[in-house]
Amino acid sequence: MAPNDIRFESIKEDRGWYFVEYSPPLPNYRFSTLQLSIVEPRDANAVATAMELEATSWLSRYPVPLMVTAFTIDSDVFSLESYRPNDYLMAWSNSAESKNFLSWEPVTHDELPTVALNQDFLKETFSVIPYKTGLEIQNNARKQMAKIKAGWWIVFLWAAVVPLFVAVLEWWSDLLGLVVLAYAFVKAAIEALRLTGRMPKSQREREREAKDLKMRHYYYHCERNIEAFERLKIENFRREEIEKTKAEALALKTKQQPLSNDS
Repeated sequence: MAPNDIRFESIKEDRGWYFVEYSPPLPNYRFSTLQLSIVEPRDANAVATAMELEATSWLSRYPVPLMVTAFTIDSDVFSLESYRPNDYLMAWSNSAESKNFLSWEPVTHDELPTVALNQDFLKETFSVIPYKTGLEIQNNARKQMAKIKAGWWIVFLWAAVVPLFVAVLEWWSDLLGLVVLAYAFVKAAIEALRLTGRMPKSQREREREAKDLKMRHYYYHCERNIEAFERLKIENFRREEIEKTKAEALALKTKQQPLSNDS
């Protein structure tokens, strides 16, 4: 991403049985994107009709070519088979004719207007939408990498340098050696008392042992049936996507008055 490129934030709005996310064009792209996330059961025809209505509405707000796609509640592309030629819709306006074009057929880049390639036009059109420049994004990425590197060095110091430093001190200091030896004796005595049942285990230790036992139990059965384990992973991922989509829809509903669209 070039330093002078701009990347706008997206807009999310609730529609009742679905919500939308509109994203202005990425650098060097000729179109914006609009995603419909379907959170309540609807047939393909209702979804396709909503996509067409949304395309027209967003073109009137922002006259920039648009690609519209619908997604199921578990984040798969919503299939419009037998209702529309494709699962996505391309839309653009012709300012000279004051007319909108909606196409369910594939459209080449050359067929789309080039307004989205004009950065000044984008800044004016999306003036109310926050954006960051490529330089700002690169600087933020560098800061994040610096934090990661600092964290790595802290872990390295504690895991490698500190134990080595203690070992050197132990070698140099007989007193420290005696302290370390005494600590080892005390720890061994405590472990012996626990093993013989004379010192009861703490609640935390019992919980940790129960968790370890459960993990070994799960691992044993997963190893015996790898295919079932893979199906379980896929189902868990699907449930996580559903929960994420539902949470996002609920958050939008609490932020705005739902706009009814039961087409």
